[in-house]
Amino acid sequence: MKRALLVGCFLSLLASGCGSASLVTGVSSPVRLLASHPCPVTLGATDGVSNPEIGDELVAPNPTSGLICRYAPPSPFNEDFDLDPGTLYAQAWLTRSQAVHLAAIIATISTAVPAGAAACPADFDSSSVIVFAYPGAADIDLWFHDTGCQTLDNGRVKAFEVGNVNFFGPFDSLIQKWAPSRT
Repeated sequence: MKRALLVGCFLSLLASGCGSASLVTGVSSPVRLLASHPCPVTLGATDGVSNPEIGDELVAPNPTSGLICRYAPPSPFNEDFDLDPGTLYAQAWLTRSQAVHLAAIIATISTAVPAGAAACPADFDSSSVIVFAYPGAADIDLWFHDTGCQTLDNGRVKAFEVGNVNFFGPFDSLIQKWAPSRT
């Protein structure tokens, strides 16, 4: 009986993809932002972020401040926008309290590879960059693919919205509260 239970637990873990982190691949033109500077007006050809010496966690705890930069999707998905594709439409400066709260929520988001198939809402290829500042350490940038099957990554590991309740619940709610999307 005990062996059957262990085998069942192992198979469940294997099927859920809980054992391995999803690594970021294919970024050819990463951006590096600082929480102390305004968001760039456009992302240009940027397709991700770069963080020197980043570990296997999306973000470190206890940032001193933060910044959210939201960008308009490319054509033809930006028909309702009065901005050119890839142009900044929202910038939100985060206080220490807000940044610590958001980083704590992000720390609970699983980076395990999701298992199975998923049906996602429309993907407008829209992205945002979230930046956290730390005393005596480099800022940490996160790339947030904010439509369709949403993802969040630090240039090394990636989290998926699919099957990740802390992603589509608390994380998405705070981003929408502080820097609402236009899609």
